[in-house]
Amino acid sequence: MNRFIFCLFLLPLLMLFADPPWSPNVRVSTDVPWDTLNQGESCFDVWGDSIFSVCNTAERGSVPIAPYSYSFNAGQSFTQIPFTDNSTGIIWHTDPVLCVDDSGYVHMIIQFSTTYIRHYLSKNGGLTWVDTTRVTPSSGVDKPWMVVKRNEVYIVWQQVSGTTGIWLAKSTDYGNTFTSSRIWTRTGVTALCMDENENLHLALVTGWPSGSVYYRKSTDRGQTWSNEVYLSDSYYETGYGDRAPINSITARGNIVFLTWVDSRNGNWDVMGMRSTNGGTSWSPRFVVNDITTGGQCKGYAHFDCYGGLHVFYYHTPDWPTSQNSYFSVRHRYSSDGGATFRPSTRVSDTEARSYVDFIGEYHILRSDSLYVYAIWTDGRNPRDNDLYFSKALLRDFQDIKEQSMQKSSDIIIPSIWSGNKPLTLEFIQKPERITLYNVYGSMLKIVEPASHRITIGPHGLPQGIYLLKIELEGKSTIKKIVRID
Repeated sequence: MNRFIFCLFLLPLLMLFADPPWSPNVRVSTDVPWDTLNQGESCFDVWGDSIFSVCNTAERGSVPIAPYSYSFNAGQSFTQIPFTDNSTGIIWHTDPVLCVDDSGYVHMIIQFSTTYIRHYLSKNGGLTWVDTTRVTPSSGVDKPWMVVKRNEVYIVWQQVSGTTGIWLAKSTDYGNTFTSSRIWTRTGVTALCMDENENLHLALVTGWPSGSVYYRKSTDRGQTWSNEVYLSDSYYETGYGDRAPINSITARGNIVFLTWVDSRNGNWDVMGMRSTNGGTSWSPRFVVNDITTGGQCKGYAHFDCYGGLHVFYYHTPDWPTSQNSYFSVRHRYSSDGGATFRPSTRVSDTEARSYVDFIGEYHILRSDSLYVYAIWTDGRNPRDNDLYFSKALLRDFQDIKEQSMQKSSDIIIPSIWSGNKPLTLEFIQKPERITLYNVYGSMLKIVEPASHRITIGPHGLPQGIYLLKIELEGKSTIKKIVRID
């Protein structure tokens, strides 16, 4: 009898863990003053040991606050502060998006009702905001998304009044000024990404319950765009916890991968499609989630800097969903650009109900050279929905062949790169490609060697930690090197 009681006591504790390799969840939301608000629709980014997050609240129609959070200790703990812009005269803060540029500056956009979108810049992690710019030229805006690279900011949204269509605003001065233009006559939910060669990829889902999925690409930083490519029809019905067929897009090399939420199979599924030739032709659509019962929604796809593909989504065993449905967040990994996937793992420590019928649309993944990161909302706190954080080491997802390429005697790479002189690498056999990354996962240089001896110049590479990805005969290895003067 005592053993039975002990097992009953232990069972809930055993359930309060994410699946390996995901870390125990850390609460991003703070108690004061946030326990009267339901936080959702989060977006975040990572810069070294700093993590920055923004979200809206279910009470956004009456509370003029977008909760902003930061962690300066790699996600061990978070501080949350209120963000509001009283100069707008509009209470409704919605659709927040956040990115960090190559200098560590935080860029944030917030949509105020459907009136306009504003861009904010912080040079100290969001403690203060030094620049504020109105992005959209006229009212009637919705569903923005943003990409930031160096001093360049790209923002897309749908314009639902006036000159309707998909619009792009671009800044080349960290968001101080923007130029904008209509780039598509269609309207719908947009997803935007930039690959390592700085090509922009744009996906669009038009309308619901019935709509279509389209794709376009820009190879000149948004100046011109390819003709639209029709990918698939789509079908989506709203329910408790989700109300839009939110899409995502990510690209690495010649592989482009996109997702959207679809209910053609009688419940919500995360649909995927992939291109292996830079977006020219596409695979048939397929279901990304491995659990096909219940509902799966809010899918988000992301390539890490080594080419690993991560897909993140909500799962509930219930269908149709209701206020009694339990939600968790799950993750799938692919080492071959989405051709195959490993079984899904649970990122959240537990399953929990939502205190509001709309969990929010933006819940995403980020990564650097070491980890993949996630922030999402759930209702495990027995008062309201709060944000939670987890991360996992990238090496724990990678295949064994990716971790070991050659014997150490077949490769000569110094661990220290000192002085203003080239780095020399020597191999027994000529590698196919060498890619240099900084510690944040940003690609800096690609070398396609002409011989077994390679040199990389020091120009534009300051002191710091760098990672070399070396590819040979379908295998790869990662080597760390420290550059000092």
